[in-house]
Amino acid sequence: MTNRSRRWPALFIALSVLVVAGPGFGQYREYYISGKVLDTQKAPLEGVEVILVQADTNLSFTAKTKKDGTFKFAGLPHGRYSALFKKAGYAEKKDDWNLQRPQDKMVKFEAPPVILATQEYAQQAALMKESAAGVKDAAEKVRQGDYDAAIVKLQAILEKSPADSNALYLLGLSYVKKKEWAAAQAPLLKVVETSPGFAAAHYYLGICYQQQNEPEKALERYRKASELDPSNPDNLFNAGLVLFGLNRIDEALDSFNKTLALRPDDPASLEMAGRCYINKADFKKAVECLERARAGYAADPEKFKFLDDLIAKLKEQIKASLP
Repeated sequence: MTNRSRRWPALFIALSVLVVAGPGFGQYREYYISGKVLDTQKAPLEGVEVILVQADTNLSFTAKTKKDGTFKFAGLPHGRYSALFKKAGYAEKKDDWNLQRPQDKMVKFEAPPVILATQEYAQQAALMKESAAGVKDAAEKVRQGDYDAAIVKLQAILEKSPADSNALYLLGLSYVKKKEWAAAQAPLLKVVETSPGFAAAHYYLGICYQQQNEPEKALERYRKASELDPSNPDNLFNAGLVLFGLNRIDEALDSFNKTLALRPDDPASLEMAGRCYINKADFKKAVECLERARAGYAADPEKFKFLDDLIAKLKEQIKASLP
């Protein structure tokens, strides 16, 4: 009797331990985790080390991806996990998974696809991100008219990213705004070499050539800009000015008329069309254009008076030519 009375409590304690421990051991079979690791071209990556660390317990679990880039962890307890993905030659990547809900039976959790970039690719992406932020800041300085500060910022960007088209364009534009035509040319030429469809770069190159008395080069750039951006009348207007300066009056008039088709009441285009008609001795059409131009210069007394006097002289000539 005495021996039996001693065994029962021991058996009861053992059973109690099993009952209490049961749920604790069971939680290790709560989650079946699977996923896939790819490179930046969406091809599977083999041999990527996947390390999971449970935040509350600091328990860690490790797996490696197979040939098809997949990995799995069978039967993990609930909790918050940090996931680390590592492979030689690739930038490490981290993720956090919240699997805190306890489960009565094993639940499948499929992780979102993980993209690993090579270290070189990751460095380039980081540099591009840094450049984009710098270009945005420089663009704001250009908008505010602080061209010197923009130039300093853009030169620093281009030391790290020499082929950044946006930085090159803004650098060229900053020099154009400062009327430093030769300095503007070099970055703008690089832009059109790497991005030939960049219409604005062609346009500002045209201005540089026009201001440096290289009319044929200017015309080439304005025509290219017009091809790329036919809705922009400035390309046509500037080309018209160059042609007028070369005394190619018919071509100039055609360019100004095309400008007016896009911007009908532009006083500068109307004035230049009128000047073309004067050169062609068509004074009647010249007066029509100049009167419309004069109306557009109502807020500019000096220009208004100049055109008023010119119109008066033309009318006198028209009157004198009548039989």
